[in-house]
Amino acid sequence: MFLRIIPVGELRTNCYIVADEAAKLAMIIDPGSDADRILPVISRNNFKVLYIINTHGHYDHVGANGPVQKFTGAPIMMHERDLQIMDIMREWASVDSPAPDQKLTDGQVLEIGSLKFTVWHTPGHSSGGVSLVGEGVVFSGDTLFSGCVGRYDLPGSSKAELKQSLERLMTLPDETIVYPGHDVKTTIGAERRVRV
Repeated sequence: MFLRIIPVGELRTNCYIVADEAAKLAMIIDPGSDADRILPVISRNNFKVLYIINTHGHYDHVGANGPVQKFTGAPIMMHERDLQIMDIMREWASVDSPAPDQKLTDGQVLEIGSLKFTVWHTPGHSSGGVSLVGEGVVFSGDTLFSGCVGRYDLPGSSKAELKQSLERLMTLPDETIVYPGHDVKTTIGAERRVRV
């Protein structure tokens, strides 16, 4: 599995490029800003991008959707419960993002060549937050970080839903690598020990 992490924007959001290198097929997770740093990776590797995934609708995760989609032609995908948040972000933060082309649903499987990732609806930080689970990793958006969790004091957030989402993520094997929306990677085992 090809994996490139590109911290973007003022909040250093982790944009992930995930690909089946042999098949030259990829997805881009959370292109929050700096399309000029994301797109050269696609070009250099001659990847065909199948999906642009937003783990949630906050501006720092969707800010470069427009130019990334224009370059790749890939559909923008997000959970429907965050569509309203994305509309607010467009007005409030002048976010350059078209409306999502497809809605992500819990249990949906995304295939990239030989790679498979299952969408888990993990609300709490936002009502439409999702995580992508597969290939021994989880892309957790702003639900779970190394040593901490996402904020739940924002419009559309919920402490109770976040708790349920974290409990669900903790069912993954200890060795599962967590790639969060910000900061460094961790593992489910390490985060389970933090929460004991």
